[in-house]
Amino acid sequence: MKALISVIVPFYNAELYLADCLESLIRQTHRELEILVVDDGSTDGSAALCAELMKKDSRIRLLRKENGGVSSARNLGLDEARGEYVAFVDADDWVLTDMLETQLIQLTREGGDMILGGYLAVGEKERESWRKTCREEKGDGEQEIRTAGHAAETSADSGAAAQACAPCLAMDAKGYVNDFLLQSSSRCWSILFRRDAIGETRFPEGLSIGEDLLFMARLMPRLNRVLVTGACGYCYFINEAGAMLKEFRPSYMDQITCWELAERELAGFGEKAQEKVRLCLFQAALLVAGKLAQIDPAVVRQKYGACLERCVRAAAEAWRELGRTGRKRLSRGYRLKGQIFLHMPSGYLRLYHIWKRKDRTAAGREESN
Repeated sequence: MKALISVIVPFYNAELYLADCLESLIRQTHRELEILVVDDGSTDGSAALCAELMKKDSRIRLLRKENGGVSSARNLGLDEARGEYVAFVDADDWVLTDMLETQLIQLTREGGDMILGGYLAVGEKERESWRKTCREEKGDGEQEIRTAGHAAETSADSGAAAQACAPCLAMDAKGYVNDFLLQSSSRCWSILFRRDAIGETRFPEGLSIGEDLLFMARLMPRLNRVLVTGACGYCYFINEAGAMLKEFRPSYMDQITCWELAERELAGFGEKAQEKVRLCLFQAALLVAGKLAQIDPAVVRQKYGACLERCVRAAAEAWRELGRTGRKRLSRGYRLKGQIFLHMPSGYLRLYHIWKRKDRTAAGREESN
């Protein structure tokens, strides 16, 4: 197939990982690509690394902007994209060589607006294995073939044809919202989109959490036919320094904001979807409260009182709107924690703080032994 795919790779200070990501795109069996690498104001050597790769592969385009967050970087990529299809890949991830070809075959065969593929959760061990494979293949002289940058015919043993035979579900947007988007599949990566289906839809800027969810929620009313494939080609790097694994910071409140906005964006998708959003909003409020609880209670009172109040308001509103029937869909643990939190939020934080402190102490003892 000769269809052009625009792959958008936003990055900020990603020199440790960016080469792996771009190498995986250069190696794609589908050769008709433009690789839009968007520098979101990096201060390390990421841009220089990208510039070197551009000399080897003319399909790579470097776009530079002031730091504004991943959403603004992706939006610039969408504004510049010329392809009939669009994919997003994060700079610390990589993709298997036949992923885009497989998704394109399935998407065009089934006549869909987008196709969601599976992913592999990977760590440093898998990254080193990937790098070793690349080094070995380059040692066999493959580098010149892979980085030529011009169109090439797909090899018969690429594996894409076999992957394209993997099970593929087709549904309307409402089905996708209820069965995937609101069931822990709110990501925008590992998906191939028709560019026309995206249109002028853009990522919300100013949020540090939940931008994928809101982009997908905004997109849903534009889609007629959505595909989900069993083919798995995206390697999602579990970064131990990732945002959701760090201690509380005020930007974590975006977790609540994104679900409040999603409720409005998905208002037209029925009561079932609304209930699921409220369940997610309730859980998000408790998760953020749990992060607050890991801070000394005196610090919470002095610096983050407004954040705690926001958590309580969001949880209380979701609890009320869920009603007795909706609350039953929460796990018993969440129902119990929620009732304690709503009745005595400060006491809940103190108890949680003590429990977590004991947990960390026990873990420290185990490590010392």
